[in-house]
Amino acid sequence: MSEKRMDYLDKVIQYVRYKEAKRFVAEELRYHLEQEMKLLKKSGMNEKDAEEKAIQHMGSAERLGEEMDKLHRPRVDWIMIGLVLLLSLIGILPTLHISEEIYNDNGYLVRKIVYFILGIVLSLSLMMFDYRKLRAMKWWIYGLTTLLLISITVLPNTYRNGEAQFRVSSFSIDSTTVLTALVISWMVYLGSAKAGFWKSLPLFAVSLCTLMFIPSTTAVFVFTLTVSVLLWFRFKSNRKHILWGYIGMAIGSAVLISTLVPLVQPYQLERFYAFVNPGDYKNTSGYMYFRNHELLRKGGWLGETGGNEVINEPHTNFAFTTITYHYGWIAGGVLILTGLFIMYRMIRNIKRINDRFGQLIIICGVTLFSTQFLYNIGMILGVLPHTGMSLPIVSYGLNPTLQTSIVVGLFLSVYRRKNLLTSRGVGTFNMKQ
Repeated sequence: MSEKRMDYLDKVIQYVRYKEAKRFVAEELRYHLEQEMKLLKKSGMNEKDAEEKAIQHMGSAERLGEEMDKLHRPRVDWIMIGLVLLLSLIGILPTLHISEEIYNDNGYLVRKIVYFILGIVLSLSLMMFDYRKLRAMKWWIYGLTTLLLISITVLPNTYRNGEAQFRVSSFSIDSTTVLTALVISWMVYLGSAKAGFWKSLPLFAVSLCTLMFIPSTTAVFVFTLTVSVLLWFRFKSNRKHILWGYIGMAIGSAVLISTLVPLVQPYQLERFYAFVNPGDYKNTSGYMYFRNHELLRKGGWLGETGGNEVINEPHTNFAFTTITYHYGWIAGGVLILTGLFIMYRMIRNIKRINDRFGQLIIICGVTLFSTQFLYNIGMILGVLPHTGMSLPIVSYGLNPTLQTSIVVGLFLSVYRRKNLLTSRGVGTFNMKQ
């Protein structure tokens, strides 16, 4: 590059205040100057005259620099931040109605606020972090995920509801922790240009089997759906194989279930019948379905004033029931709409991001969030079977809070840098592989 072009670019760059944008703006302007010069030289100009004319077409360095600074300054999605804060504040409400006699603990509110603050710090830290560096950190991420898997599958020191955990003091590594680490590992792996569809299948099988060892049906379901969506968007040319693969799995599962039905214990069949018709089993397996319907009905539009009904797991899996019972369907409706707007906010930005890895991060985040959010609401309304599915942002717990904070933080990181990559595909991979 000639000294004249370098001087011009340096003058433009000095008006760009955002450090990350300086290199990007320099590359873009250099590219446009070269393209302009090629056109001018084709029209008969020599190198020197073409360069001078191209710079003239670009205009004043000061004016262009100020425009570039304005165009490429960091973006903050204040709407997303506002929605997450609103849902987080709603999530504090269930902790106000925990029975101290039943749970023998009056510290839930304080811990919920502490987790809330930790989540904010984590999300804002990730927003400032350049998400593109995750690919350079892939071996650290794979290593940490492996350690977490070993700790919970080989070295568990406690069990809760039949699921293995590795507990150190008040902190525990559970299925939520492992699920988060595995999904991030897959996101980073599929963000590599070297990732291949057929190579991904055995890795997927190993990951799935590991989760089954915990065992956690919820984690297996969320992981399978999330990674399936990632594979669907990452390998567009292999969608037919993915579709046929799941059709085959569905047929195989149906055959297996029909074969095992005679071996199923009566109490296990009762759980299925209780889901289909909870009224007939309201004193046994259908109790929670029936109970949820009753509490949601009692809540009305404005909530049950002074309500003293005892709710099972009021701050975790059944937080939505607690909020609707005590504060009414208006509060419950606000919760649902806020969650839906968060999903919409993520989805609408996927195509606005020119970096394929950034798109993959958002697809991963919205799938992880929406799967749990929609399932939990469907579970409370009685249209889906009861599982240990928590309600993102709202449910109590450090690990679920950290998981959602990572999803939100990485989305904000991608959004913040959405103007630093163009459709020319700087630093991207080909999703059509």
